[in-house]
Amino acid sequence: MVNVREIILNILIEYDRDGNRKPSLLKDTLEKYDYLDTRDKSFIKRVTEGCLERNIQIDYIIDSFAKTPVAQMQPFIRSLMRMSAYQIMFMDSVPDSAACNEAVKLAAKHKFSGLKGFVNGVLRNISRNKDQIKYPDPKEDGGIKYLSVVYSMPEWLCEMWTAEYGFDKTEKMLSFFLTPRPTTIRVTHGLSQSRSVEELQKSLEEAGASVKVNDLLPYALELEKTDNIKYLPGFKEGEFAVQDVSSMLVVEVADPQNKQVVVDVCAAPGGKSMHAAERVYPDGRVYSRDVSDRKCQLIEENADRLGLSNISVKVNDAKIHDEDLKSQADVLLLDLPCSGLGILGRKNDIKHNVKPKGLEELEKLQWEIIKSCWDYVKVGGTLVYSTCTVNKAENEDMVKRICNELPFKLEDFTDKLPEALRKSSSKGYIQLIPGEYGTDGFFIAKLKRI
Repeated sequence: MVNVREIILNILIEYDRDGNRKPSLLKDTLEKYDYLDTRDKSFIKRVTEGCLERNIQIDYIIDSFAKTPVAQMQPFIRSLMRMSAYQIMFMDSVPDSAACNEAVKLAAKHKFSGLKGFVNGVLRNISRNKDQIKYPDPKEDGGIKYLSVVYSMPEWLCEMWTAEYGFDKTEKMLSFFLTPRPTTIRVTHGLSQSRSVEELQKSLEEAGASVKVNDLLPYALELEKTDNIKYLPGFKEGEFAVQDVSSMLVVEVADPQNKQVVVDVCAAPGGKSMHAAERVYPDGRVYSRDVSDRKCQLIEENADRLGLSNISVKVNDAKIHDEDLKSQADVLLLDLPCSGLGILGRKNDIKHNVKPKGLEELEKLQWEIIKSCWDYVKVGGTLVYSTCTVNKAENEDMVKRICNELPFKLEDFTDKLPEALRKSSSKGYIQLIPGEYGTDGFFIAKLKRI
C-alpha cells in the first residue's frame, strides 16, 4: 500500500538536496501516481506546495522548539519535520496526533529510530503551543523580519517592495500570495464550440467543479474542486483554454482585428497566441515563436486542441533577429522572460530561485530581445510589452527606455480595459498589484511605432 506521506517526504528531500526548486517535480510525481484517488493526490499537492510556500515560517517555528536548528538537521529529518509541522500548523483536517505518529513511524522505517524521541517531542511541543508562537515584531527594522517570517518571503524581496510600495501594500501582496487560488479558464468562442459561457459553466458544475464567472472578464471562469483539468468536459473539444485573467488582458489591450498579423515572440505555452488567433480569425494570422522544440510542440498541441489553423509555430530564439518578420506585425506581443514576482502565489518555486543579481541579468536579456524584435512592428503598428512581475526596473523603466531609444510612443488603452481597472491605468501602461483586483501581479504597456 502506498504511503502518501512518504511520497511527499521523497519530494521534499529531493527539493532540499537540489537547492533549486524544480517546478516539474511535483507535477511528474502526481502523474506517476495518477492511479491514486483524488483525495490522496490533493493531500500530496497541498502538503508539498504548502511546505515550499511556507518554508521560512515553518523553519522559524521548528527552530523555536528544537535544540538542533533546522539547518543542522540531517536532510531526512529536516524534511520530515517540515512536512509534519506544516500539517500541525496549517491543516485542520489532519489531527495533530496523526501528524506526530506518522512522523515517528517514518523515522523508524527509515532507520532513524534513535531520533524518534526528538521527532515526537518537538512536534508535540509545537502542537501544544501553536497558538502562542512569538513572531518577530512588525515595528522593528521596518517590519522586514516580520514580513519575511510570517509570509515566508526572502528578506531582500520584502525590503525591495516596502521601499517601492510601503509596508501596508506589501503586506497585502504577501498575504494574497498565500491565499488559495482558483484555476482560471478562457471560454473559447466561435471556432471549435457552440456552447455559451453559461452552458459550459453548467456542464463543468455537473462534473463536480465549483465554477464562478470572473469579476473582470465575462468569458473567464474560475474553477475550484478540480482534479486533472484534462478530464473536464469541453477540454478535449477545445471549448476552453487554461489562462490567467492578467494574460487575457494583454490581448484585450492589444485589440487585434480580423485580417491583421500578430507576432508573439516568447509564446509558450501559447495562451496569448491562441487568444489573438481567435480575434484575427478567419483571415488574420499569428506567428508564434519560442526558443525550443518542446515549447513549440506545446503551442502546437494547444492550437490543435482549440482548432486554430491560423497559427504558424516556429522555433526561434527571440534574441536572434528574424529578417522574415521585419515590418510584418500589426501587433507584436512581447511577453518577456522576467523575474515572475507577480505570480508567486501560483509558482512558489520562483521565490526560492530568484536572486538580486538575477534581476540585473534579466533586465539585460529583456533589452537584448527588445532590440532584436522591435522592427517586426509595421510603422503605425502596435507593440504590447508585458511581464508577470512587480519590479519597476523590468516594467516602467524598461518602457521608458523603449520610448527614449526606439521609434515608439505610449498609447492610451484605458478604453480597452474592464471598467474596474480604468482608474489604475496610466496613459499607456498599467501595473496590476497582486490581489488588488483578484489577479496576479502583471504589467502591460501599449506602444505605437512612429
